[in-house]
Amino acid sequence: MGRIRLLRRLLASGTVAAIVGTTTPARAQAADEDDDRAEIVVTATRSEQRLVDVPADVTVKDVDTLRRDGFTFGTDEFRGVPGVSFRRGEGDGDEFPYVSIRGSNGTEGYLTLIDGMPFDLNEEGALGIVPYPALSRVEMVKGPASALYGRGALYGAVNYVTRAPGADRIEMTATGGSDDYYRSELAVSRRIGDDLGLIATAAYEDYGGWRANGARRQLNLFAKLVWSLDARTDVSLYGTYLDRRSETPSVLPLDARGQPIDVAGGRRAFNGYLDPRSVVEGGLAALRVEHRASDALTLTATGQYRRFDFDNRLNFYDPFGFAPDRGIFGINGFYGAQKFDVAYGELTARYEAGAHRIVAGVTGERALSRADNRWSGQNGFTPACGFTFYSVEIDYVRGGVANAGAPCFVIDDPLSRNRLVTTYVSAFAQDEIALSDRWFLTVGGRYDRFRRAARFFPIADKFDGSRDAATASAFSPKAALSWRYGAGQVYASYGRGFNSNFGPTFEWNADQYARPEQRPTTLDSVELGWKGRALDDTLGFSLTGFWSTQRNRRSIIPNPAAANDFTQPSNLITYGDRYESKGVEAALDIRPRDGTSVQISYTHVAPRWKDYVVQEFAGPLDLSGTTPTGIAPNIVYIAGEQRVASWLSARGILEWYDDYRITADNRVAGGGYSLVTLGARIAPPRWQGMALDLTLLNALDERYGFFFGGTTAPTYATPGPPRQFRATLRAGF
Repeated sequence: MGRIRLLRRLLASGTVAAIVGTTTPARAQAADEDDDRAEIVVTATRSEQRLVDVPADVTVKDVDTLRRDGFTFGTDEFRGVPGVSFRRGEGDGDEFPYVSIRGSNGTEGYLTLIDGMPFDLNEEGALGIVPYPALSRVEMVKGPASALYGRGALYGAVNYVTRAPGADRIEMTATGGSDDYYRSELAVSRRIGDDLGLIATAAYEDYGGWRANGARRQLNLFAKLVWSLDARTDVSLYGTYLDRRSETPSVLPLDARGQPIDVAGGRRAFNGYLDPRSVVEGGLAALRVEHRASDALTLTATGQYRRFDFDNRLNFYDPFGFAPDRGIFGINGFYGAQKFDVAYGELTARYEAGAHRIVAGVTGERALSRADNRWSGQNGFTPACGFTFYSVEIDYVRGGVANAGAPCFVIDDPLSRNRLVTTYVSAFAQDEIALSDRWFLTVGGRYDRFRRAARFFPIADKFDGSRDAATASAFSPKAALSWRYGAGQVYASYGRGFNSNFGPTFEWNADQYARPEQRPTTLDSVELGWKGRALDDTLGFSLTGFWSTQRNRRSIIPNPAAANDFTQPSNLITYGDRYESKGVEAALDIRPRDGTSVQISYTHVAPRWKDYVVQEFAGPLDLSGTTPTGIAPNIVYIAGEQRVASWLSARGILEWYDDYRITADNRVAGGGYSLVTLGARIAPPRWQGMALDLTLLNALDERYGFFFGGTTAPTYATPGPPRQFRATLRAGF
């Protein structure tokens, strides 16, 4: 009896109980009995529901499937997700990803979570430090999620769910592939007595990179303990450790038409300064205690602490240094050492009785970051120094640095040492009400109050130091009405998302930026959806339409007070830009017979600046009515798998991304591409628990890239990887 109880608890502690505010294991078991294909998700509502019953557009990605399909970098999990596109910035990896959900613009459009707890860096997605080997799945909610998760969840939330202990088992994988790619992983799951379960994983990756200065090495460790203290109380404790060291290759400059310029050594060569790289070490620890006070009431306490140390040397593209007549493009040399310490806690109560399913809670978070930033290049706003800001001129015709011997060229010049403390406190409540057997109403809201205090320390001969602080608050309502029938539902929902609008660290230097007020940016979104299964359960489908408006986006303008008073900061932080996005997402999951499956998705998104003014040297430039850069308006994804024999299955994936705007004035567009991935799994019965996965990425060897631009001119591109092969041997016993 004790082992049965433990097994149920372990299953509930995986993709469900790791997240605050889940429902009882019995509900999940009943749902699975009703529908063998029912997929239980929790992120969208903080309660355990079948995917088809959730009144939101949710996509679930299995991490083992991602690995099988050649997962290499963070952002690969977004492939094939309706409503999502991405670009990889400087570095050709996941150090600087630009992920767009439903037309979001910038890097602050979505919130990353680990088991339902925020996991970001100053409200920006932290894909470079996500412990992927510790994960079982990824749940992606499109649309505002701030009513449940608070700041950052403007356009959606991405929840990375950690593995759970299971039956006694050892699993090993070994991968090899093109460009010196090697990866190995060991996972051990054990039951210890009747009430304890343990899982531990270790993964090591060594990737030579397909471009010069593109190598990566990383070690991931993970362990989770699940303990049933008694019939009503469960404890989950886990920790992760990451040691990641990656080089960052150079970018390719673009000409006036947005086409990559031929550079010395070709696109695989390195044309940059010093040896750019990103080094991060750290981890997190999390504790969760759930107590079922009664059949109707469950209380949960969750806590997380994470610490990551960064040591980065980077090359930032400098559009002012581009001189094609001399064969020069510019970069700014940067070195930064940064430490993040974050503590998070949450208390929730869940009550379920009659027609109501209520979840309510309070949360608190404190984030401390410390940074020491240094810059390299020709620097000085004088005739002798060329009126430059740490300019490094890269000779892309012959290679090397053209101005290394120029006057005022400095290396690792201290420019900023700062300390930021950011705090968030919140309270939320949500009620899912069964109005009848078919009609369901969800209403909820969350209040958040947040504060940032910044200190910039004195830098000799540069700054005397400064202090700044700001506090603001936001309320995020949510409502959804759904009509469920036997195999699906139709729903309408409204939600508000918000971001604190604190912005990057450098904007908190009070010597340079005036901040008369702090105002969050908000997003109001309406969504209509239809999802379900049909044709004797051989067809799954979802169709979603959305419209959203974002207000009070942060912008920087010249400070009028500094025109006659040189002691005033030269920049003024203001709010007011408006941004609109609307679109349609459609997905089909076709399974006509056992061993055959086809998934098809299509996305159309039409974002537009409603009010948008940028500051140029010649004065303000009104770009209202233009389309934002970097967002593919149309995306098609087709994946198919066929079991050819009992021991062999074959699969193929086609991705197509439309051209997008490269410059803010919409003069230049491009960047569209299509990719084909082919794969097979070989698992003869005589191999006894072993399988071989073969994957060919970019099978047609398409030459593509991720393109970026400024207000009126294209700037640079990060080239996409060529054809690559992966072979993974799996064994479990």
